[in-house]
Amino acid sequence: MNEREISRKLIGYLNHGAAGVKPGVAYRLQLARERALAGMPEPAQAPEVVLAGAGAAAGRDWRRHRLADVRIWISILLLVGGALYFQYWRSMQQVRELAETDEAILSSELPIEAYLDRGFQNWLKSSEP
Repeated sequence: MNEREISRKLIGYLNHGAAGVKPGVAYRLQLARERALAGMPEPAQAPEVVLAGAGAAAGRDWRRHRLADVRIWISILLLVGGALYFQYWRSMQQVRELAETDEAILSSELPIEAYLDRGFQNWLKSSEP
């Protein structure tokens, strides 16, 4: 049985039982119900839907909401800036390595044509361990 079937059967039983109640008893029950409902506090409603830990709890003013937004954006900007700086650093490392290689080639006693010769390139490949 699902919840709808159970509630339908329960309503039927209550209606069947309430049909046999005398009018004076029904009136007193109605008054008792009204007194009970009047004594209950109003249901509390959340003023807004918030994420846990986002700094937007109920009762805080709008400046704190904006401060949480600013913190999130600053964090994102720092993360993106760090990634861009790392990429720049890696490219500069590659440029330095190429500059060192060019410097070694140009400062050696071997002529540049030797590096361009296919036989020399094959000899270098075969002489490496």
